[in-house]
Amino acid sequence: MPIRKPVPAILPWLTALAAAPLVLIVAAVAATRFGGVDLSVGYDLLTWTVARILAWIGLAAAVVAAALALRDIRGRGPYALAGLVFAGAAVVGFVERQGRDATPTPRDVTTNVEEPPAFSRAVAALHRGSTPAACEAVVAIPSQVLAQQATSALVDAGFVVNRATTFEVEAAHEGAWFGFVSDAVVRIRPGRTDIRVAARDARPDGGATCRLAARIARELAGAR
Repeated sequence: MPIRKPVPAILPWLTALAAAPLVLIVAAVAATRFGGVDLSVGYDLLTWTVARILAWIGLAAAVVAAALALRDIRGRGPYALAGLVFAGAAVVGFVERQGRDATPTPRDVTTNVEEPPAFSRAVAALHRGSTPAACEAVVAIPSQVLAQQATSALVDAGFVVNRATTFEVEAAHEGAWFGFVSDAVVRIRPGRTDIRVAARDARPDGGATCRLAARIARELAGAR
């Protein structure tokens, strides 16, 4: 039976370094959502500055771990594989999101640019100065839906309804990671139902506002 070579003491540390950015991101999310940490710290500093730098350092550590594992694949391979998976996931995630954020996308979208649905006074104050734009993937519903259908569509799209009348339903959506909030209003008129979604935060959203509006539109179309 061949004698298995001992695992170098540095190998587990290299793997841990490769996993560090993902651990930091989870900690930043938890601190922001449940610890009251401001987004400028949890999102901008810990995630997009520290964790992003650590992702590339972790990738380098994973490559070193892989080189060390070549001498004993069975004994050292799991460490190297874990490091490459962790570091690769972090780097790919940051690069992919940077690519999406590099393309300007509207954070206030509507199916009716000429006459956009209006938010309630309190919500409108959060979007003062914002100009609604169109999303190619989102079009108005060419019929008058019921308020109950609009409410169900918003709930199914992940929103929490905070105001509902016969011809207008307003709701808010909270992101799963850092809790970025978007407001939505569905306006119901004879022969047409319009949608408006606006993000409260000014940071690039990678097209999330358009995707939320498209999700509402799909739910409304399915309810007809």
